Amino acid sequence: MMRLAKSVSIVLFVPAVAAAQKPYSLAKPDVEYAEPFSQVAGLRELANGRVLISDAREKVIQLIDFRGGAVMVGREGGGPSEYASPTRIVALPGDTSAIYDAGKGRYLIVDPDGSLGNDFRLDAVGGGSQQGLGLSVRASPHGIDARGNIYVQGSPFHLDSHGLLMPSDSAPVIRFDRATLRADTVAFTRLAKRNGSVAGTAGGGVELRNGLANPLVPRDEWVALPDGRVAVIRADDYHADLYVSRTVTRSGPRIAFERIKVDDAVKKMVEEQRIQVRRNAPNRVAGRGGAPPRGLPPPTRPFFTDWPDFMPPFLAEAAVARPNGQIWVLRTQRTGNDAPLYDVLDDDGRLIGHVRLPHKTRLVGFGQGTVYLVRIDDDDLEYLQRYRLPFDAVLKG
Repeated sequence: MMRLAKSVSIVLFVPAVAAAQKPYSLAKPDVEYAEPFSQVAGLRELANGRVLISDAREKVIQLIDFRGGAVMVGREGGGPSEYASPTRIVALPGDTSAIYDAGKGRYLIVDPDGSLGNDFRLDAVGGGSQQGLGLSVRASPHGIDARGNIYVQGSPFHLDSHGLLMPSDSAPVIRFDRATLRADTVAFTRLAKRNGSVAGTAGGGVELRNGLANPLVPRDEWVALPDGRVAVIRADDYHADLYVSRTVTRSGPRIAFERIKVDDAVKKMVEEQRIQVRRNAPNRVAGRGGAPPRGLPPPTRPFFTDWPDFMPPFLAEAAVARPNGQIWVLRTQRTGNDAPLYDVLDDDGRLIGHVRLPHKTRLVGFGQGTVYLVRIDDDDLEYLQRYRLPFDAVLKG
């Protein structure tokens, strides 16, 4: 703890040192839950230490106690207290949570005792659109602030001057105010080039396709901070812009990063990960912890051709905010390194340190002074772990 605190104090006065300091390593978990999960999609720590968790592949929600087992929350289905595809969880005030049901495009309220309450939809807010497209497009929650306002990314498409639907090069960050039931745009984030397409169909309709870009094509990331600001992490020169009501109120300093050349090994790694993601899609698994049916190959897609010369500093879904305002950014690394490395930024976008996770783990959430990882075994089963962090204050100079 003292070693990290000293390194942080140096960074605050000499920012360049942060790029070279030794990362703090999360070595041993405080506790590991005994039962495995298939694909942890959402997690929320409650005040009493219990954890609400959603498993996307199993399509279940559980309220677990590391000391005493789990309670099922609702069930899969189409009726009351049922859901189709539970994914991300957002922490509402007072230990109440909202789980996004991607299968039905709605949010389910979960009370602190694990019972399901009412549901709501964001596409019924603010007239149901952002230029006719924003909230009417089902959007997974991307963040929440201390007041319980939910943040989503708006549509990657827009209408041009002739009224034609076109892919956008940027997207709005939209805040849903639960108190006023209104939505507003807080910030803008740049999308990857050639990430979307619009095509006509045989029946005279329009087909929208999103997420087509090579994952190594630079794109911005963003997080909602507890105080209601939005931090947009820029990929080109790697810095954070802090937004309030569409205005950049502060730009953090540029952060040094290693320029990793995109060689054949990098390309192979990306294509293998792409295949693995398709194999692990929730609709391709039949039973708990099971692999996709034997002999069933993943859907085929053309190989990428638009390779950049160098890897960007981070990929999509790389940034996450802690309850204390810190921003953790998952860095790209050289091939063969399966120990994730995070840059830690303060809530003004300044680099204050690095954290190295254990091999074959991934970050799934934060609590008050805690961080939750899943350990991935050789069968791709996930075991939930809780770590105590030696630093929980907002580190600001």
